[in-house]
Amino acid sequence: MKLVVDANVVISALIADSKTREHIVTLEPDLLTPEFVYDEIENYTELIVQKSGMSPERVAQFIDLLFQYIEVVPAQEFYPHIEEAEAAIGETDPDDVLYVACALAEDAAVWSDDTDFDEQTHVETYSTSDVIDSFDTR
Repeated sequence: MKLVVDANVVISALIADSKTREHIVTLEPDLLTPEFVYDEIENYTELIVQKSGMSPERVAQFIDLLFQYIEVVPAQEFYPHIEEAEAAIGETDPDDVLYVACALAEDAAVWSDDTDFDEQTHVETYSTSDVIDSFDTR
């Protein structure tokens, strides 16, 4: 099974040494994310530095480390699914369209704690607590 990880899950893993971080580096399912996630995480770098207590350099190292476990999917691979994803979730949250398109392209579920994903039925979604309860770690 594959899981498309949203930016909030990655940001949560960067902020705290938590089950989220542990599961990103030990989860058996393949973890994926659309390539724009780097930009989204960059927008929150100051917040991550502030809440985590790490230096900006250490945060950058942690980002690199986490992305050793998360495959970045180029936009051209999921672009053909944008229209279907837009119909599925675009009215609820346009920011989530790319995650759904990526999940459709990769035959994957979405890992997010954003309840907006519950409003669509095109891809299965898992919250962090669902992931902790449902999947084995290595």
